[in-house]
Amino acid sequence: MNRLFSNPSRWRPFVVVASVVLFLIASILVATYHERQYQAQSMEAADAQAHVLAETVTAALSFGDHAALQDYVNALKANAEVDAVGVYDDHQQLIASYVRTHLAEHLWRALKPAKSPGRTIVMAPVKQGGETLGTVYLRYRSEPPLRRASRYVGPALLALVAILMFVVMTLDARALGRANRHLRNQIDEREKVEAALRQSQKMEAIGRLTGGIAHDFNNMLAIVLGSLDLFQRRYADADPKMLRLVHQAVEGGKRAAALTQRLLAFSRLQPLKPTSSDIANAVKEMTELLRRTLGETVEVETVSAGGLWRAHIDLPQLEIAIVNLAINARDAMPDGGKLTIETGNAFLDRAYAGNEEDLTPGQYVMVAISDTGTGIPPDIMEKIFEPFFTTKPMGLGTGLGLSQVHGFIKQSGGHIRIYSEMGVGTTVKLYLPRSTVDADRPAPPPLRSAAQGRRDVTVLVVEDEAGVRDFAVEALSELGYDVLAADSPKLALALLEAHEEISLLLTDVVMPETNGRVLADEALRRRPGLRTIFMTGYTQNAIIHNGVVDPGTRLVTKPFTIAQLGAELDAALRDGAKETGPGA
Repeated sequence: MNRLFSNPSRWRPFVVVASVVLFLIASILVATYHERQYQAQSMEAADAQAHVLAETVTAALSFGDHAALQDYVNALKANAEVDAVGVYDDHQQLIASYVRTHLAEHLWRALKPAKSPGRTIVMAPVKQGGETLGTVYLRYRSEPPLRRASRYVGPALLALVAILMFVVMTLDARALGRANRHLRNQIDEREKVEAALRQSQKMEAIGRLTGGIAHDFNNMLAIVLGSLDLFQRRYADADPKMLRLVHQAVEGGKRAAALTQRLLAFSRLQPLKPTSSDIANAVKEMTELLRRTLGETVEVETVSAGGLWRAHIDLPQLEIAIVNLAINARDAMPDGGKLTIETGNAFLDRAYAGNEEDLTPGQYVMVAISDTGTGIPPDIMEKIFEPFFTTKPMGLGTGLGLSQVHGFIKQSGGHIRIYSEMGVGTTVKLYLPRSTVDADRPAPPPLRSAAQGRRDVTVLVVEDEAGVRDFAVEALSELGYDVLAADSPKLALALLEAHEEISLLLTDVVMPETNGRVLADEALRRRPGLRTIFMTGYTQNAIIHNGVVDPGTRLVTKPFTIAQLGAELDAALRDGAKETGPGA
């Protein structure tokens, strides 16, 4: 018994059955009461009609006018409730009658109360002057049981259904509540998905716009900065005032190039070269740089957990992201404060990842940058990753810092989360994908000055933009290389067939006829062992897939300096014997 009442699901059926039985009993009692009332009213109506008929036929009966008596009786045919009528004289002889059924032979028996007593027969004496002239007998129709029941079955069924629905809804209120909560969760989830879709569509549109701008803008910057670089190298002894102006122009061009790179970063379109990186060591090496950058009023502290995993990340871009976050933290501490950079291992489970956009559950390396600044107001927390959104005064921020960091982390397959409390400070947590490769951070190739005596190497330059092509030719000549130039892949293949001395291909990626990857593959097929270097201002699919540069691909990004181009060519020639494919 205790188990029965301890589990509501077991006694619910008994409650339902008991409720139905009680309702049926109550319905039967109510129907019986109303049926008796109805029968009493019918009897009263029949008795009244019999007395009316008795008063009506007094004169006809007194004068023995049987035809008039029959007319009065036949008039009751209009009353469907009257089954039979009989008028008798004072000797109980039938004078006039009307029978609705075909049982005329039983009329006497049916209408004589003494011989057929029934509750459906009423009688009324026909009197005149206190003398009884005769008697009127009237039998009203008794309804069939089915017809009687039909008056109550419909309402009873409706009431029964209502009671059942009430009982079921009452007993299943918790289930209904769970269903409502589930529905609300689905609505919330759908709203989140729709918001993520809108954000994705917005980022896609901005990405297409950014890609188009980056390609053309970087080509123009390559011409401008390249020409200025050549001027500085060739006319190093020019008027100092002129050189100062050139230097200012170069700095402005570099800032424009950095702005374009930020646009590509927040749009998740920048070319990345992720490697297995030691994050703890990278943060340690950045500490002194951050102290110099942030100033004496900001205390910098690093905390690294033991056994830190390696991260699969583009380390130079991560360092830029950390610097950006550190500068934001400094701006949030105008009177000084403390900046803490903490590293540790983290596991993001499915429950957490399911509530975030584009996040795969698994193991991550966490980098947390915390400050003791003013904090971020809650009403703008959702806007902080929006491009060009900034709370800094005009001229002190582009609004691309956090959006650049967000784009870079997402493009790298990681996750970023910000926690902030007004008047206490802000913590930005970067979750970097764990690397399963145990490899040291490769040392960047050293920048070399213009090489001399390299006339044994011939470089084929392929670039459809005339200004960029001319700069590349001049730069390679300045570095001491023999140079051939082509403005299309078709001409490039023709020159490759005609000049066996070509040992290195420097090609643009995006060109009208075909892309640089297709050209490099065809050139390698015709000239096995040919080394290839790609140059690009923006490319998404030719040599970069999912934002990552194809393994082994050598790439110089526009705009580039003569020193950067020379370093890339030296590395390609130095490792040429180990390469097995174009750009590999």
